[in-house]
Amino acid sequence: ISTLQPVWVSQASAKQRRGRAGRTKPGVCFHLFSRRRHESLRPFLESELLRTPLEEMCLQCKKLELAPGGQDDNDGIPAFLGKAMTPPHPKSVQNALDLLVDLGAMDEDTNDLTDLGRCLSVLSLEPRVGKMIIWSYILGCSRAATSMGVAMSYKSPFILPPKSMRQTADQIKVAISEGSESDQITILNVLKTYDNFSRRNKGSGFYQYCRSNFLNFNTVQMIADLRRSIGNELASLGFSAPSSTNPKWHNRNGFTNPAFLQATIAAGLYPNVASRVKGDVNFSTISNRKAKVHISSVNSCQGQPLRGKCQVGKKEIEFIAFGEMVRGVQFFTMSQTSHLASAMPLILMCGNLRVRPANVQGEHKSVLCVDDWINFLCPKDIASALVVLRKRLDVAFAKIVADPSAGPGQLNPEESDAVATLSAVINDAT
Repeated sequence: ISTLQPVWVSQASAKQRRGRAGRTKPGVCFHLFSRRRHESLRPFLESELLRTPLEEMCLQCKKLELAPGGQDDNDGIPAFLGKAMTPPHPKSVQNALDLLVDLGAMDEDTNDLTDLGRCLSVLSLEPRVGKMIIWSYILGCSRAATSMGVAMSYKSPFILPPKSMRQTADQIKVAISEGSESDQITILNVLKTYDNFSRRNKGSGFYQYCRSNFLNFNTVQMIADLRRSIGNELASLGFSAPSSTNPKWHNRNGFTNPAFLQATIAAGLYPNVASRVKGDVNFSTISNRKAKVHISSVNSCQGQPLRGKCQVGKKEIEFIAFGEMVRGVQFFTMSQTSHLASAMPLILMCGNLRVRPANVQGEHKSVLCVDDWINFLCPKDIASALVVLRKRLDVAFAKIVADPSAGPGQLNPEESDAVATLSAVINDAT
């Protein structure tokens, strides 16, 4: 969890700000604190190693064989990072390793990279986003997922409008989202517009589009350019280029189908999923934290369903996936949010799925449980079918990751049928 707490700057930061006043001519800088306060400030900010997630660094340590040992070995990742001038807290290292194990990128006992881990170590993306893109090849929407993944790894292209124009800016953002209730799909729609203007060689037209829709032209252009870099990294692993149409298996479900885009987001970002029931305003995460949608999200705009009270049926659950949760002064907020219209992606592609019998009013049923958090009651035959489908999908995913260049041709008939069934189930469930 990222934290956003109000803290005093360092003396070095205060000095740097003072330099701004004399950049072009002599100036005056006013600091809103006393000399005594200045003397008590930290000389410098903490090392970035203490302030950022360590998952990518752990992957690189293994990829470069800087820490070949296990977690408790003298040549393991905790021991290696502990040699830094400002070593990270052991709990931060443990959290990073736990996340990589949960993602399936690292072996729990030896900390060796799995096939998925080796793929993620090549991609210059946060591991969860990288897994999202790899799942998109199986779901048949890799081009769209790559665009969304790159956008999630860069700053938002939407600018902060003046207070007097905030309502207009929110209305425009909602219009761009096209009812998707998803920040990722909203930015995907912006990139689609960028591509349309680019194909017609009308860069000036897109510049005017950005000015009219509270978008930063340079940021959109940078995100669009970064897609090529990620595409090259995927190609180096053996995956087909996301934008290629031959073979088209990895883009067979198109660029705009929200059902597959939501499924891809859920498969990658899990366990960053929250839920709520009828009448709730806040969401509950898998760690039982209460959180709200961040004000920067399209889902916090006036009139959006996720902004107000939950309106689903009495025995239904509403789910939302999020890229990051930040702890503010008063409460937790979720950014980069996407509404999940169906729970099927969670059952078939996320966490550890277990099934147990249940007796409801004398009727024998089954309960599907994802990580002892989400429980779904269903008939026994449907539960059995979903468990078998899940196992075959896990095998198919493992094969694709182990040999990306072989693609779907390496899947046996049962696994190919499972992938086709996944597409049909997701498309019908929304």
